[in-house]
Amino acid sequence: MVPSSCGAKGLAPTTSRGARRYALTLVVALAMATVASCSSSAQTAPPAQGGSLSWRACDGQFLCARLRVPISYAQPAEGSLSLAVVMLPATAGAPLGDLVMNPGGPGVSGVSFLESAGPSFPSPVRRAFNLVSFDPRGIGASDPVDCVSPAGLRRWLAVDPAPVTARQVDEVVAAVKRFVAGCVAHTSLLLLANLSTAETARDMDRLRIALGQRSLTYLGFSYGTYLGALYAQAFPSRVRAMVLDGAIDPALGTVRTSIQQAAGLETDLHDFFAWCPTDTSCASELPGGAAAAFRELTGHLRRGAILPATPSGAIGSQPVDLGVAETGIASTLYSRLDWPNLAQALSEGLRGNGTLLAQLADGYAGIESDGSDTNILSANIAISCLDQPSPKGVPTYEALARTMTAADPDFGAIEAWGTLVCAYWPVPPSGRTGAVHPRGVAPILVVGSTRDPVTPYGWAKALAAELPGAVLLTRSGDGHTGYFASSCIQQWADRYLTSLRLPPRNTICPSNR
Repeated sequence: MVPSSCGAKGLAPTTSRGARRYALTLVVALAMATVASCSSSAQTAPPAQGGSLSWRACDGQFLCARLRVPISYAQPAEGSLSLAVVMLPATAGAPLGDLVMNPGGPGVSGVSFLESAGPSFPSPVRRAFNLVSFDPRGIGASDPVDCVSPAGLRRWLAVDPAPVTARQVDEVVAAVKRFVAGCVAHTSLLLLANLSTAETARDMDRLRIALGQRSLTYLGFSYGTYLGALYAQAFPSRVRAMVLDGAIDPALGTVRTSIQQAAGLETDLHDFFAWCPTDTSCASELPGGAAAAFRELTGHLRRGAILPATPSGAIGSQPVDLGVAETGIASTLYSRLDWPNLAQALSEGLRGNGTLLAQLADGYAGIESDGSDTNILSANIAISCLDQPSPKGVPTYEALARTMTAADPDFGAIEAWGTLVCAYWPVPPSGRTGAVHPRGVAPILVVGSTRDPVTPYGWAKALAAELPGAVLLTRSGDGHTGYFASSCIQQWADRYLTSLRLPPRNTICPSNR
């Protein structure tokens, strides 16, 4: 089953289409490596900025620590969780404080994100702040959810993402039930019941306190904007500054999220079709046109064809069916930088070689070349199913798939079936659908991209309207999130984080790529 765009790209991304669609941030999709465990050296490093965390030197220039939080804030006696925290110390001697980040998902390791991307952050931010991130509960090195082995994850990717016949639907339902059974077998129900984003927001306030910060300075990408919005709602007086890039609108339920995300993916796919003839390499790869190549390949796969892939990694090759191909294709729509990979994957697929499609799908789902996986898909589903209610009953999904296919034929059905796993989830959702209206919160900067495929621009406009005093900063262009795609966005965001000066309203930035 195709991982969902608000899910896993390995961000990260999109996507783990097995649960409610949050989206991974682009930089994670491009840069995420293995999940770091913050293995420490024997030597204790000097504290970087006050607070009660016990920092140790780790992984070169970084500091690592563990943060204990209650597994259940409602019932603290149930025990605690240990969260992995990482810091990249500021390059200046007297930083303003700590900038806490979340890269997206849900399911992306904040530790891996910072260790991959931290050194490349702009110098104004590096001088002004210690950069801090953490693996949220259930993710990476923070008591991770375990639902499926890497081999089982590959079988999950191969499930038909858009079933039509009764037999295909039965196969999808059976795969969903196997996945849920694996979660129950390998992860405690107590943990599964306490993985919501609202609880992670409370963890983030514990982190703020442990860092010794009177108020939180925060940068959240994609799903990280949802985490930031819930934090602002719960702790409005404790926000110093927030940049929310690739915004999610908390007022949307799962069905409206699916509908609008399908439209966003469809739009970017057609933008790729239009771009291909203008690019010498793509036009050479697909001389008959990108749209024709896409239709031919996916039509071939819909009729039951299987593409072989050259074995790679410790668990061998992933034969490419429609589910694997759709996952690989979706992974390339996060950034224009990945469009050449899509062109090559389509070209090779038409020649009977599914290797690149398989590699793209594996990376998107968090499968590593050494045979391990990052638990991004399991965590994505576990958190998403708690955060908001999803439809119940297979007939509801069948009807939704028909409606969405009529509007968006390439991604409608895939998105429609994406939350089916939540209909069988072993614990009920604890979150709710609703706009946030934090009273007394400091002005927040919301960043939206006009042709973002997985967090559509309308979501950024809606979130900015919900947050009192917020300013919407717009990037014009394709791709998911704006900070790493536009130096103009970076400059405005960095100025706000360091000086609290917001850009003028209605500011529009061009893309660098």
